Amino acid sequence: MNAALRADIEPLLGSLYDAVMSPSGFQEFIEALCRTFRLKGVMLGIRHAETQEVKGLWLYGIAREWLESYVLEYGREDVLSHHIAASPIAHFYASNLDIPEPERFPELRFYREWVAPQGVACAAGGIILREGAWDTQVLLQRAPHHPPFAREELDQFNLLVPHLQRAIQMRQRFAELQLGQDFLASGLDVLAMPTFLFDESARIAHMNRSADAILKAREGLRVEDGHLLATDAAANRKLNLELINAIHASRGDGSELNGVVLQPRLGRMPLMLMIAPLRLAGGTLVRGAALLFAFDPESTPTITADMVRRLFALSEAEAELAVALCGGKTLDEAAEARGTSIHTIRSQLKSIFMKTGTKRQADLVSLLLASPAYFLARH
Repeated sequence: MNAALRADIEPLLGSLYDAVMSPSGFQEFIEALCRTFRLKGVMLGIRHAETQEVKGLWLYGIAREWLESYVLEYGREDVLSHHIAASPIAHFYASNLDIPEPERFPELRFYREWVAPQGVACAAGGIILREGAWDTQVLLQRAPHHPPFAREELDQFNLLVPHLQRAIQMRQRFAELQLGQDFLASGLDVLAMPTFLFDESARIAHMNRSADAILKAREGLRVEDGHLLATDAAANRKLNLELINAIHASRGDGSELNGVVLQPRLGRMPLMLMIAPLRLAGGTLVRGAALLFAFDPESTPTITADMVRRLFALSEAEAELAVALCGGKTLDEAAEARGTSIHTIRSQLKSIFMKTGTKRQADLVSLLLASPAYFLARH
C-alpha cells in the first residue's frame, strides 16, 4: 500500500531530529506525537525480548505510579507487547486491530488492574530497534473518548519508523561521545568502590576497574548488550526502576533520593547497590545520567598502608597495623603475622590513636573507611 506522510507530520519530524542534541531529549517529540495523533500517553523505552523487563526512558501522559507498577509487576503481562515481540519489527500494531481474541482481554488481570483503572481504552506500539535481546519500543495509549486506532494511522506510524531509528541511533552515539569525553569517566577509575556510569538510555557508558572486577567475580551482576543485570529477578526489576527514577531525577524531573537495591546471595549477605542521579553541567546537551555504586559488606577493604601512612603521618609499622585492623584482624593475629610481641603492637596502637585523634579500634576503623585511603583505588 502506497502512503505519504500527512502534512501535519512535518513539524513532528522537526521535533524528532531536534531531540538528537536537545537537553530534554525526546520529551518534546513524544508530547508533539500525543497532540498530532490525539493520544492519551506515550512511552518510549527499552524492553528485554525474553524477560519483558522494562527500562522506561521517555514518558508523557502516564502517571509515575502507573509506570512503577508496570515496570515491577504488570509489564510481563502486557498482551500487546507480547504480540509486538513475536511480530516483525519496524511495524506498528494496535490492541483493537491485532491482538488475538480481543474479547478475552477484559478478563485479564493486566486489563482489570492496570489498563482500565488509568483510563486506557486501546494501545498501539512497535519495536523501533533491536539490539541483541533488547528492543527499543514505542507504546501509544488512547482514552475512551478517543477513537480506536485505524489501519491508516498505523501506516503513518510505520512511515515514521525510519526517522525514529535514525534519530535514536544518532542520539545514542552522541550521548556515548559526550559521556566518553567527560572527565567524570576517567575520574571514576580512581575510586576503589565499584562504580558504573549510565547514560540516558540506562546503558553502561563507563565502569571503573573495581566494577569490572566485581563483574568478573560473578557476584550477582552481569552485563548484557551494554545493560547491567542483577541475577535475582526481583532485584533486577527494582534495579531497572531505580535507574529510571535516577535518570529522570538527573533531568530535574523526580525525587532526589538515592535508590537502593539488594542483590541476594546464597549463604552470604546481599550485594548492596546504590543508584544516584547524576546532574551534568548546565551547558551539556545530554543531561540524563546516573551512577551506581556496588558495595560488598563481606569484602576486605582495599586500603593501602602507604596511603594511610601519608594521610595520618604514621610510621610504616603503624600504617600496616591500621590496615590489618581494618581487614578484621585482632591485635594477637597482627602480632603473630608480623612476628612481633603483643606489647609492641599495643604500643603502636596507642601511637596510632594519638595521631588519628581516636580512642577505640572501632573509631579508628570507621575513620579509615571514611578516608580517601578507602575510596581511592589501588593500582
